[in-house]
Amino acid sequence: MKISYNWLKEYAYFYLSPEELADKLTNAGLVVADIKPVEDDYCLEVEVTSNRPDCLGIIGITREVIAAVGGELRIPDTDFETLSTKVTKFIDVTVEDPVLCPHYTARVVRHVTVRPSPEWMQKKLRCIGIRPVNNIVDITNYVMMETGQPIHAFDLDKISDQKIVVRRALDGEMIVAINGVKRALFHDMLVIADSKRPVAIAGVMGGKETEVSDSTRNILLECALFEPGHVRRTSKELGVFTDSSYRFERGTDPGGIERASKRAVKLMKELADGEIVSGVIDIKQREYEKKRIPLRIERLQKILGIEIKRDIASDILKRLQFTIVNEIDNFIDVVVPSFRGDIYREIDLIEEIARIYGYNNIPAKTSICVRGSIKSKYEVVEDCIRQFFIGLGFYEVKTFSIVDISPLQSVKLWSEQDALDIANPLRQEESRMRTSLLPSLINAKRYNVNHGNESIKIFEIARVYLAGDKLPHEKTCLSLLIDADFFTLKGIIESLVLHLGISLKREWISFSEPKLFRDERAAKIQLDDKTLGYLGEASRELGFKTSFCLSELDMDFLAEKSNFEKRYHPLSLYPPVFRDLAIIVDEEVLWTSIEKCITATHISFLKGIHFFDVYRGKQIPAGKKSVAFNLCFQAEDRTLKSEEVETAEWTILDVLHTTLDAELRKL
Repeated sequence: MKISYNWLKEYAYFYLSPEELADKLTNAGLVVADIKPVEDDYCLEVEVTSNRPDCLGIIGITREVIAAVGGELRIPDTDFETLSTKVTKFIDVTVEDPVLCPHYTARVVRHVTVRPSPEWMQKKLRCIGIRPVNNIVDITNYVMMETGQPIHAFDLDKISDQKIVVRRALDGEMIVAINGVKRALFHDMLVIADSKRPVAIAGVMGGKETEVSDSTRNILLECALFEPGHVRRTSKELGVFTDSSYRFERGTDPGGIERASKRAVKLMKELADGEIVSGVIDIKQREYEKKRIPLRIERLQKILGIEIKRDIASDILKRLQFTIVNEIDNFIDVVVPSFRGDIYREIDLIEEIARIYGYNNIPAKTSICVRGSIKSKYEVVEDCIRQFFIGLGFYEVKTFSIVDISPLQSVKLWSEQDALDIANPLRQEESRMRTSLLPSLINAKRYNVNHGNESIKIFEIARVYLAGDKLPHEKTCLSLLIDADFFTLKGIIESLVLHLGISLKREWISFSEPKLFRDERAAKIQLDDKTLGYLGEASRELGFKTSFCLSELDMDFLAEKSNFEKRYHPLSLYPPVFRDLAIIVDEEVLWTSIEKCITATHISFLKGIHFFDVYRGKQIPAGKKSVAFNLCFQAEDRTLKSEEVETAEWTILDVLHTTLDAELRKL
């Protein structure tokens, strides 16, 4: 934002040099980046933050100067005489989309003479880098730079049927902008149109066909309020960025439209010999509601750490043009002016007081206590899991919680209830809270495959959202995707469980979820009779050429059962005895069942059971398989006798025969 030093002094008395003024503004939060002499004036370049659109006008900067050095704001007079003819005789205005255009005003000035603007006005505009054009265009630029409110002047005689409609563009409509560039308009763009075609892109730029020229005699002056986000999108889509769109994008003063409009027509009367038609067309969706915020002095002092008395705080707020409605004891009742859209909480008022009081006047305390905190068990487990998978070459991914409504995103791993839909989604195509992380990992896999990366190993720790009785239940899950077979991923999960010190019994139960897993290639993982998670080979319906495996685990359950306590036992002084056994069992018998049977014998000196082979061949009957495993026997207090080991061995075989109909395989 460039401002003229001499122009600024027209609105307030102050005795500061340009350098001193720059220091004052910088200390108040408006950093002056540069000062340049221009003719007999100075141009100050002020860096205005995006939350302060009120400072995109000279008067807005003047308010800051007054707040810093004191004084009174001198606003130019806007009184003028009008013709007796009503404005409605010359123009009819309709606003079809009041959401995107909540306030629209139109005034008419007749019999203007278009000529160069006076030298004093051209000089001010040149100082801040604006090229003078003619008196009408210069007035619109002058008022915009003075007030921060963009306005636009149409040649009234070029408006078809004397009718203005604020509407969305129609399919196929085009406009030639003032800069001569032809633009295609889309249906979601707001335009100002007459009865035949668009004459301006709302909030961005006017049209060439209705611009003011030397032959213009009658002016239609538009001064309006447009929805900031929509102006930003339109400007970006068209690639057109103007001083007007820059201000509308940040939000203009809803209470300053009338004054800016009156200021412009008065200047047209004075500088272009115009005759102002009586009245104004003013279409407003609703009245602006002033914000009222109570300020607690005790809270102010606690936040800033210094004692600022009530009268000082009140004086600062008044200098910032806030209205003090009431002051009682330690409270100040404040009404926020319409141009300060960035103020809506008590803490905002405290920041304003601190800013003007001067951050340099607030003593800095170096005795700030810094305390370390001990990580919770959950955080320790999460870090442990993250390091475990990174060590195995996995990459951690982060995906969005809000997903689309495709059937894949509706899997019910953790709840039988339907997924939660968002009442007012920002994007219609993404309107559902995820119930599982796996669909997002599958999308990540698909993205990698499409970009030539066929093999990936990824994991994610994040929340899923399940329907609850009143509020949604947020559950943290750990999900994995790896280009490997079922048993590789099963081994990784087994290792993870041991790594976390979980010694509870585990079971792998057949499971079916056709949207995610291939039939008969998926399992539900039970840990101490509770569901830990799911594991399986990816369904072929997902459309991948190569197979990969997926798993999703209950992170909360893992954290609860993790045990990092280390226990040490003395090593036995006596030698172990190893026995290898091979048994023949039915094809459907799992190793888990065999291991469970052996453990159930409770042989005190049985120290280890290790599976090492499975065999199917000529020597094995059809429908059977040979499972080989190793047993380790070792006592703490003696050397085992061969009779003891043989007795234990036959006990195990008896149990296997009784429970699983297993037979010892004979060589």
